[in-house]
This record gives sequence, C-alpha cells and structure tokens, in this order.
Amino acid sequence: MWLLLAVVLLLLILIMELIRFSRIMQHIPCPWPLPLLGNAHLFLGLSPAEACQRMAELAEKHGDTFGLFLGPSFSVMLFHPKDVEQVLNSTRLLDKAHEYTFLQRWLNEGLLVSRGRKWHRRRKIITPAFHFRILEPYVEIFDRRSRQLVRQLRLHRSGGQEELDLGEFMHLCTLDAICGEFTSL
Repeated sequence: MWLLLAVVLLLLILIMELIRFSRIMQHIPCPWPLPLLGNAHLFLGLSPAEACQRMAELAEKHGDTFGLFLGPSFSVMLFHPKDVEQVLNSTRLLDKAHEYTFLQRWLNEGLLVSRGRKWHRRRKIITPAFHFRILEPYVEIFDRRSRQLVRQLRLHRSGGQEELDLGEFMHLCTLDAICGEFTSL
C-alpha cells in the first residue's frame, strides 16, 4: 500500500514538473531536461573549460537567452549585453540565485553575495569608482601587469608542470596592479 502511494506521488510530482516545464518552454527556449536531473547530464564529467564550451554551444543552438534545469531549479542564461544590462539595472530583480549561498562562507555578505536593498546600496556606492573616466589612467598599468601575468604563465607552462594554482597567479597579478605601481615610485 505504501509503495503504491509512493509511486503515485512520484508520478504526480513528475507530471507537475512536466507541466511547469512545458509552460516555461513556451517562452524561453531550452534543451529538453531529464526527469530529476534536468539538464545536468549535459555537464557531467566536463572540466570547467569544457563546461564553458558547452554553454557556448547551447547559446549557439538556443539563442542568446535560454533556460537550463539543474535538478529541479531553473536558471535563465543571458548572453546578450542588452539583456544583462536590463537585469542589472532592474530594481526588482535583486535576489540572488540559491547557488550564491555556497559563496557566502567564503565572501560573507560582500557585494557579490548580498541581496536586496543591501546589494543595491552597496552597488550604488561602488559604481562611480568603476566609471571609464576614473579607470582610464590605470589602463596602462593593467595592460602591463596582465602582459606580465601571461609571460609568467607561459614560463610556468614551458617548465613542464601541467597543473598550476591559477588563483595564486591571479592574486599576485591583482596585488601587482594595485600596489606595484606605488612601490616602484
């Protein structure tokens, strides 16, 4: 009796998911999901670089805006700058996806992870600092330091080592860009 009830409940859940998916499919193109897995099977076993390549292939096939089911959660992928700009400028779309909670232990309540009004306030404060007129004098520094990073990565690769901690290289490059100019004065 309990087994039959569990099977009926599972079938009911699957039917409800199919109905929800078919409604979404009418408005947002997306690859056909598998029950319970969604589109996760498209990314299983891929390296991060291969996963990015797969995303590019999906954008090529489904257009600049498409959806992905990862398990029961649905995400909309935006690749056109105008679409991204519309979302970023919205005052209604301020909540982050559930996946951001994994970053919270690492980044606390910083700009990337904060939500709602807190995020909006912080973004308004920091946005003027990234205006192109303010950053323009530093472009040469950024260019010089990024070229130095590429040289170091090539040197590391030519040394025969297959793996590297890219985070360490990026941290050092960032510190060089921020502090290096001051120490060389």
